[in-house]
Amino acid sequence: MDRLVYYHHPQAENFSLTFSSASPAEIRSRREQSDESTKLIGYPFETPVYVLYEGDKEVESAHEIDFDRNWLTERIRTLPRAGKVVTFRLVELLEAAVDVREADEFRLYKEFEPQKIQQALDHVSWGGPLPKVAGEVMSNLILRHSLPNANHRTGIAMLQFCIESVEPDFAMPRTHVDDSAWREWVDPYIVDSKRLITVRRNNVRFKTLAELDVDLVERKDGIQIRLAEFELDMHWREALSKYAGLHESHCTEFAQAVLQRAERDDLLDRQGPTKQEFITYLEDGLVERDFREMF
Repeated sequence: MDRLVYYHHPQAENFSLTFSSASPAEIRSRREQSDESTKLIGYPFETPVYVLYEGDKEVESAHEIDFDRNWLTERIRTLPRAGKVVTFRLVELLEAAVDVREADEFRLYKEFEPQKIQQALDHVSWGGPLPKVAGEVMSNLILRHSLPNANHRTGIAMLQFCIESVEPDFAMPRTHVDDSAWREWVDPYIVDSKRLITVRRNNVRFKTLAELDVDLVERKDGIQIRLAEFELDMHWREALSKYAGLHESHCTEFAQAVLQRAERDDLLDRQGPTKQEFITYLEDGLVERDFREMF
C-alpha cells in the first residue's frame, strides 16, 4: 500500500507541510523553534513519519469580499499602467467568480498581492507565437499567485483575452466548472498545473519525504503527487526555475489545445499581441463584458 501524507492539514487547510522526520524529538524541536502557528501529525507507517504543518492566515469566506476601488487604487498606484490595468481586470474576474460560485462556498486562502501581477507581465514573450504568449500569460499569473483564490480560473480567462486581442471573433470552448467538458479536458490541465507548482515550491521538503519512503503527497481537492515521478534532488532555486519552465510549457500546450478544440488551427502560427496591444484590449475591448458568463 502506498505511504501517503497530506500537504495541507486535513482539519485546517491553511496549514501546510513544512518539515518531516522519523524522529519525534527532532519534530518537537522544530515545532518549538517555529514562529508560526503549528500543527503536528504522526503517520503510523511501519516506520512512523512525523510531519509539521505551519499556517499564518485563517481561511476566510468570500461572503464579505469587497475590493473597494479607492483601496485598490492606493495599493497599485506605484505599478506601471500595464500592471494597473491587468490588476483591475483580475479583481473583476475574481468578483465574478465569487458571484457565480456563491460567496459562502468560496474560500480566501491568502492575502491579495497586486505587485506580483507586474512581475508576471515582465516574464512574457510578448509578440511571439500566439500559443506561447497566451500560455505564458496564463502560466506566469498562476505562478505569481497574486489573488486570494481562483488564480487558475482567472489565468484561463486572461489566456482567452490574450487570444481575443489578436482575433476578436475567437469563440472560447466552454471551460465552466459545471460543464462535462471541464472534467473531460480542462480539469486535467489544471490538476497537472497544481502538481507542478506544488513541487516547484517544495522540492526540498518532498525530497525528505521520499527519503522517508513516502510515496504520495495529497494536497487539497484530493490532488495526489507521486514523488517518484518528479525530480526533487536539486537546490530550491534551481527547482523554482526548472519547474517554472515546465509550467510555462504545460500552459502553452493548453493554449494550443484551446485553439485546436475551437477549430482555429489558423491561429496556431499567428503572432501574439505585444504588451501594449494586450493592455489596450483589456482596457477598451472588455467594457461591456459580463465576466460571470466565463464561470
